[in-house]
Amino acid sequence: MAWRDSRTQRQRLAIFSLAIVSGIAALVAIHSLKASVQTGIDTQAKALLGSDLEIAARKPIPPDAEARLAARAKRVSREVSFASMLYFPTADAARLVQVRGVEGAYPYYGKIETIPADAWTRLHAEPGILLEPAMLDQFNAKVGDKVKLGSLELPILGTIKKAPPRNAGFLGFSPDAFVGLGDIPRMGLLGPASLATYHLHFEMPAGTNLKKTKKSLRAEFPDTAWRIETPDDRRKTLGDALDNFQQFLGIVALAALVLGAIGVASAVHAHVSRRVPTVAILRCLGCPGDLAFSIYFAQSIALGVVGALIGGGIGIALHLGVIVFFRASLPIEVDPTPEWRVAAVTTAAGFVVCCGFALLPLLRIRRISPSATLRDGAALDGPSGALRAWPIYLLLAGLLMALASVNASDWKRALGMVAGLAAAFGILLAIAKGLVLAARRVVRPSWPYLLRQGISNLHRPHNQTLLFLLSLGLGTFLLLTILFTRNLLTQRLTLSQFVDSPNIYLIDVQPDQLEGVKTLIRSQKLPVLETAPIVTMRILSVRGVPVRELEKDKKIPKWILQREFRSSYRDHLNSTETLIAGQWFPAKSSTPQSPILNSASTKDTATDSGHAPPNPQSAIRNPQSKDPQSAASLSLEDDIAKDLRVTIGDEIVLDVQGVPVTALVTSLRKIDWSRFNLNFFMIFPPGVLESAPGFDVVTTRIPPGHSSGELQRVLVHQFPNVSAIDLTLILDTVRGILEKISRVISILAGFSVLAGLPILAGTLLNGRDQRLRESVLLRTLGASARQVRAILVIEYVTLGALSAFAGLILAIAANWALAFFVFEAAPWPDPLLVGAAFAITTILALLSGLALSRGVCRHPPLEILRGAA
Repeated sequence: MAWRDSRTQRQRLAIFSLAIVSGIAALVAIHSLKASVQTGIDTQAKALLGSDLEIAARKPIPPDAEARLAARAKRVSREVSFASMLYFPTADAARLVQVRGVEGAYPYYGKIETIPADAWTRLHAEPGILLEPAMLDQFNAKVGDKVKLGSLELPILGTIKKAPPRNAGFLGFSPDAFVGLGDIPRMGLLGPASLATYHLHFEMPAGTNLKKTKKSLRAEFPDTAWRIETPDDRRKTLGDALDNFQQFLGIVALAALVLGAIGVASAVHAHVSRRVPTVAILRCLGCPGDLAFSIYFAQSIALGVVGALIGGGIGIALHLGVIVFFRASLPIEVDPTPEWRVAAVTTAAGFVVCCGFALLPLLRIRRISPSATLRDGAALDGPSGALRAWPIYLLLAGLLMALASVNASDWKRALGMVAGLAAAFGILLAIAKGLVLAARRVVRPSWPYLLRQGISNLHRPHNQTLLFLLSLGLGTFLLLTILFTRNLLTQRLTLSQFVDSPNIYLIDVQPDQLEGVKTLIRSQKLPVLETAPIVTMRILSVRGVPVRELEKDKKIPKWILQREFRSSYRDHLNSTETLIAGQWFPAKSSTPQSPILNSASTKDTATDSGHAPPNPQSAIRNPQSKDPQSAASLSLEDDIAKDLRVTIGDEIVLDVQGVPVTALVTSLRKIDWSRFNLNFFMIFPPGVLESAPGFDVVTTRIPPGHSSGELQRVLVHQFPNVSAIDLTLILDTVRGILEKISRVISILAGFSVLAGLPILAGTLLNGRDQRLRESVLLRTLGASARQVRAILVIEYVTLGALSAFAGLILAIAANWALAFFVFEAAPWPDPLLVGAAFAITTILALLSGLALSRGVCRHPPLEILRGAA
């Protein structure tokens, strides 16, 4: 019966199938791309580390422990890094560098680029050194010149364009100098008490769970002070950009599926409306309502399967096409291989969601009365079935929640996305019903006839107002949300991410040199972006409990016990900080002056390594008591506050180079670490640390296409103790990634808009029959074709404007919520974009309605009245 009934309706049923094809194709393509990007991100994260696992220690790792570690891995490479002075005989000058002695095949991920190209290979085969290009500019050196490290002279084999990942992060205090690991002993620079870091880099077997491996190593070597890193630990260096990109992909995928589901519900609703007489005849012949429902449900399932398979295939093709044709625009390298598992799962999930939406209009079939064969008014038995459909609504909510959970980082965001869609649906439903009621009551006899007729069409029997406004309004809401979010992200990524970020750091500027260094920078026609004093310190106790006891009780991470914090003081937040709890220091702090007793004596007692005094507890002034009058205010970064398990009002005792300082946490800050401004875990107000030994950092920015060599040459002559750190290459790399992300977002937003337009057109097409019949009736009563078109224009403009207005308001609200809770960016869209979106949506509704109503004035009235059409 399902097959026979479809014979005369297959062209219209194709709308149902095409809606599924469109929604599932977009879902599969976007989720496949999301999976490919995730795989690429994992590979990129490995390139940021250079290996699967890295272990760093302050002392050489014992041979037996190294053997046990090596047994877990496929390959192992060793590295030793330490700070030393590099002497340039040709310039009779020296420079502090970070010496990195490497051996083996490290890095296992990522590519090393040098000039000449074979310099990295030669470094492992012969004595030599690789330096950063700016150092050669600074000292007028060239490849082939010799430099001296300790007692060893080494030739410069080349310059390093793309270096192995930095072990100390981006903000190392000196430029890297690469040598062979075998040359280190001949330098005579390392002794038993030398400050060096010993690294082991591991390539693990495929499929190794690195998170579990890291945890098992902590358990196997509990008494070691090793720093263990995996690629996941390095992903934060790219900031939130890639996470935001994936969030955007998830939103686009969910929106595309819901658009497809709207098209499905609209098409099935139109199909059921046309089959009411057929179902009524079946009911007269004794067919139960459930059996009639099953016939049309079987049609929907069959067409849904076909549509899902076609849509899945198109989605896979789109995924591969995006990767092949837009590979240069993708933020990372992506393998052009179909994501078969993702495609299968998303196709099945999309099919179930679309069929779930189809159930809503199909439930009408069970309530069609046999008396519908006699008159339309008796088409349905009993009251509205909205309450009876609540299991379907729960099913749809659960399915959408499951899909949103895949896209969102936590269940709260997923619930928010689904709740937002449900709220939008409810608001549009209320607006549609309100419009129908208002159209019935607002019309006045004094109005012109055409205006009265056009407005009255909104509440006519069997009108499409409710379905039209729901479909167009919800589609407008989803598409505009994608566009607004795309605009929000691209503005953040391309305009503000690194506009004010420095790329040159001047380290170890003494307080009496600060003004001279700033003057020197300005003389080079460069801006002075930021300055910050830096004082080193360690944590002695938290809430009166020594950190050693807390670490033994597993209440704080071990790294906090070993960490020497470089902190600062100022009276303002910078552009990368957001206050999330507590109060910032007042403009004129009432905090007592520095608790540090004598800076001259403490400088002598502090060790180079920053170790605490032999008996730290003897230096604490009554750590169990909290005296706000004698404690300094302290602002903490929120993540370290979580690691320390402290909150506003808690006490921390710090060892500031031998002098205990009691501080109370008065505020917590969230920091955007993806930008390269001067950020610190701990910030004090002015009047606390001024007398402590320390140094200043000054930042500036070299324009694109320029080198920092000239600045460094002048700097080394006037301030030889000051080191310049050039981050231009790193910033260019990250900026390139963000620009690619912006381009991909634009491509996907455009694709989503194009995918949604046919679905909205299908919604208009479903009401064509009813409009055709009414237009012919008007012509029979004497209306001209011009008058009929004017009535249609009034109706479509009213529906389009109201749908655009409702969709815009909902999209602005959704954009605000996404900006605040997900992307942490400016929430308000461009007013010009809002106005353009309203005008375009209204005009699109008008043009689509007129185009799909084309020909209604050319049908003979008698033909329509007989039902031949």
